[in-house]
Amino acid sequence: MAIGCGTRTNLREKFKVIISFGFFQFFFALTGGLAGNYIDTNFFTISNYFSGAVIFLLGIFLIREGYKNGEECIYRQLSFWTVVVLGVSVSIDALGAGFSLLFEFDYSLIFQDALIIGLLASIVTGAAFKIVNYIKHIALVEKYADYVGGIILLLIGINTFLA
Repeated sequence: MAIGCGTRTNLREKFKVIISFGFFQFFFALTGGLAGNYIDTNFFTISNYFSGAVIFLLGIFLIREGYKNGEECIYRQLSFWTVVVLGVSVSIDALGAGFSLLFEFDYSLIFQDALIIGLLASIVTGAAFKIVNYIKHIALVEKYADYVGGIILLLIGINTFLA
C-alpha cells in the first residue's frame, strides 16, 4: 500500500511488484519450511516453545520496523532491482514463519502451503494497489499497519508457545 500511495505506478509496474511479493513469500516460506523440517528430522525436535518464540520475535521485529520507518508513503523508482529488493525485504519474515510453522509437514504439504502463502501474498498485494486509492489520505492506516501486523504475530507466537 505504501508503494501505491507514494509512487505513481502503471499496470506493468504493479504486476512486477505483485509477482515479486508473491514469489518471494513462496520462496522464503518454502525454504524456511524445508530447513525447519531438515533440522527437526536430523538434529533436534523443534518444539512449540521454539516455533512460538520465533513468531513472537518476528512480531517484535515488525513493530520495531514500524517504529523505525515512520514515513507514510514510499516514493520510489520501480526498477527491476528495486522490485527484487522490496520483494525480499517484505518477505523475509516468511522464512521464519515457514521454519516455525511448516516444519512438521512432509515435503508436498510444505510446498503446497508455501504456494498458498505466495498466491495469497500476490492477491493481497493486488488488492492493496486497489484499496490504496481509497484510503491513501487516511494517514492513520499507513502509519500503524506495521504495528497491527506485529501485534498479530505476537498473538500467534503466544498461542503457538502455549499450544
